Amino acid sequence: MKILVYLPRSLGATILSFPFLGALKENFPTSQIALITPVQFSPLLEVLLPAYQQLPLPFIKDIPTLKNTSSKIKRAAFDVGILLDDSFSSALLLFLSRIPERWGYDREGRGFMLSRRLTLKATDPQLHLKDYFLNILKKIGLKSENSTFQWQMPTEISLRAEQKLIEFGLDPDKPLIIIKPGSSFGRSKVWPADYQIELIKKLLAANLQIALIGSSASREVSQRVSKAFDGQVADFCGQLQWSDIPGIMRRAKVFLGNDSGLTHLANVLGTPLVSLFGPTDPQICGPIFKPFKVLKKTVPCSPCSYRTCPYDHRCLNQISPEEVFQAITDFL
Repeated sequence: MKILVYLPRSLGATILSFPFLGALKENFPTSQIALITPVQFSPLLEVLLPAYQQLPLPFIKDIPTLKNTSSKIKRAAFDVGILLDDSFSSALLLFLSRIPERWGYDREGRGFMLSRRLTLKATDPQLHLKDYFLNILKKIGLKSENSTFQWQMPTEISLRAEQKLIEFGLDPDKPLIIIKPGSSFGRSKVWPADYQIELIKKLLAANLQIALIGSSASREVSQRVSKAFDGQVADFCGQLQWSDIPGIMRRAKVFLGNDSGLTHLANVLGTPLVSLFGPTDPQICGPIFKPFKVLKKTVPCSPCSYRTCPYDHRCLNQISPEEVFQAITDFL
C-alpha cells in the first residue's frame, strides 16, 4: 500500500507530527509512506526523515500549478492520503489527485472531499498538536500510541557542524549555549533584548560560549545583542543552510528559544531545552520530548496569539534573566 501524508505548513507543527509518523509506520510497517512537505523546509526534513520519500510542495498560486501538481501526485497512484494540514486547499489537492482514501478533519467546509471525515466536538478540551495528529489514527480505529523519535547524526553532518563553529570563531570542544533571539511570527514572542544581553553576560562569566541562531527575521534583534559583546557572541542568524542546523544544534549543551520551529527542532534532536512562552500556550504547542523546561508567567491576557503586544508585553517581561540563567545552568 502507498500512503501519502500532507504535513502541516509550519515547521513547529511538522515536528510535532513526528510521533504521528512513527505510529503510522507501526500500523503499516510494510507500506511505502511519502510526505508532502513545505518546499522551504525540504532540505531540513530530508536530513531528519531520510526513510521517507518526500514531495516538496510549491506555492500553489494559480489553477495551472494546482492541476500540474495534482497530476504528478495522481501518477504516483497513492492508495491513502492523510491530511495533517487543515486547509481547504490541501484537501482539494488530494481530491483532484484521485487518491481513493482521503482522511482528515472536517474543517473549512472541506468535508465533501474526504472519504473519512473526522470531527471534534466544540465542547471537547483542546488537544496538544501532537495528540491532535495522533487522534486521526485513533478515530480511524488504528493504534495511536505515542512513539519516540531518535535521530542518528551522519558523520558528514557532524564534521560540517564542527567546521561551521570554527568559521564563526567558536571552539568545538568548549560548552556551547545556543539562543534564538528573535521571531518570524512577530515581536510578541521576542524576549526583551536587554534581558538577553544581561543573560549572556552571566553565561560568558560562567565560561560558556554563546551562539545566536534564527532566520533573517531574527537579524534585527541578534545584531543588537551581538554588538554588545564585541565579537564574543557568534551570530548565525540568516547565515546557515537548513541542512547545517541540526548538526550545530546537537553540539549545544542547552538551547534557549521561544515558541518556534527551531525550538521544536532542538527538542526533537534531544538537546536540553529552555523554552520561553508568552502569547501562546505550551499546553497546545509546547515541547514534547525530554529534557526540557518551559518558563511561562500566568497573566490574564495570555494566550492571545497577537503578533505585536498591544499592552505592556508582561507575559515575557516578567521572565527575568536570573530565572532563565538558573534554568540553563540546571541542565549543565
